[in-house]
Amino acid sequence: MDLNSLSKSNVPTAEVGNPQPDRSQPSVGSPSTYQKVDHDLQHSGPGIASFIISLVTIMGYAALFIFIIMKASSMVNENSNLLAESSQSIMLLGMSVIILSALNVIGVVIGIIGLSIRKRRKVFGVIGTIINGVIILLFMLLITIFLVNAGTL
Repeated sequence: MDLNSLSKSNVPTAEVGNPQPDRSQPSVGSPSTYQKVDHDLQHSGPGIASFIISLVTIMGYAALFIFIIMKASSMVNENSNLLAESSQSIMLLGMSVIILSALNVIGVVIGIIGLSIRKRRKVFGVIGTIINGVIILLFMLLITIFLVNAGTL
């Protein structure tokens, strides 16, 4: 048996000074020798989209809040009655809130889809789903408080 016949076999050999066998060619009968570690996984696309939607809606709500503060003094007269020309601004605010809350619902759904994808990182999916869900819950709480107090107006 010579040295050339041993090196041509399918069995991985170790080099002199290197106790690890050569892993460039998998051995016969063994499954994949390389297994993905968690840090090698990619982020899920829907999870990233859910996180971005949550950031966009937070900025949208902040812009609406600033808009309401700026317009509040011009919408009300000295008797605390709403002016007739402020109806367009109120309609714009209402439509904006409806659109932003619909984006939050879409963000929750996309976040759940991002969480259900296997072999992907779920960090952005979790964060996006939680932020969008909290915003939806706060919105529902606001509507509930308004409806409870509507009878006292």
